[in-house]
Amino acid sequence: MLEVIVQNPRDAYLAEQYGANRMEVVSAISEGGLTPSFGAIKEIVRVSNLPAMMMIRPHSFSFVYDESARIVMERDIAFAKEVGVQGIVYGGITEDGNIDRALLEKVIDWKGDLDLTFHRALEATKDIEASYKVLREYGKDINQLLTSGGTRSALDSLPRLKRWIQDSKENPDSFQILVGSGVKPENIATFQATLNHTDYHVGSAAREASDFSKDILKEKIDTLKQHID
Repeated sequence: MLEVIVQNPRDAYLAEQYGANRMEVVSAISEGGLTPSFGAIKEIVRVSNLPAMMMIRPHSFSFVYDESARIVMERDIAFAKEVGVQGIVYGGITEDGNIDRALLEKVIDWKGDLDLTFHRALEATKDIEASYKVLREYGKDINQLLTSGGTRSALDSLPRLKRWIQDSKENPDSFQILVGSGVKPENIATFQATLNHTDYHVGSAAREASDFSKDILKEKIDTLKQHID
C-alpha cells in the first residue's frame, strides 16, 4: 500500500491516475501538515475515489494540545465523518513528552468507525520504545502507526522498523506499521531489501524535483509501487 500526501484536488486526481493506493490529505505542508479546509477535503473526496486519510492537527507549534485545540479537533473529526473520508491522521503528546492517553482515548471515541493513523508525533516523545508500547495497548483502535522509527529518515532506523513490523505481523490485534519520512524512489529497494514491507508513505518524493509546489509524477509512483508490490 502506497500512501501519498495530497494538498488539493489536482494532487488527488494525479495520485489516483498514477496508481497510489491511498492519500493523506493535509494543508500547510511547510508547517509539517495541518488539517485541510472543509472546502478542500470536500472537493478532494469528490474528484478522487482513493481512500482519504484526513489530517487532524490544528496547529504546528507542537503536538501538545490545550482544551481549545481539543474542541477544534473534535469538530474537525465530526466533519471528517460527514464528508466521507476513510479515516483520520492524529498524534498527541503531553508536555512531559509522553503519549497523551486521555486525548487519544477521546479521539478514539470521537472517530467512531473511521480508521485512525497515529502519526509521527511518536518521534517527538522522550522515550520512543516506551511510547510504542503505550500505543500497542490501543492496537484494536489504531489501524496504523506512521513512523520513521525515531530518526529523521526512516533509512536510519531499519533495525527498529524491522522489529516493529515483525511485531505487528505476529500480533493480529496490533496496528500496521506505515513507514514514512525519507522514503524515495531512489532508496525504496534498500528499504525492501531489509524490511520486505507492504505499507509506505511518501510526500515530496513523489513529486517533480521533490518539490511540493510541483506535480506528482507517474514515473516516481511507478518505481515505488514496483518495489512495494
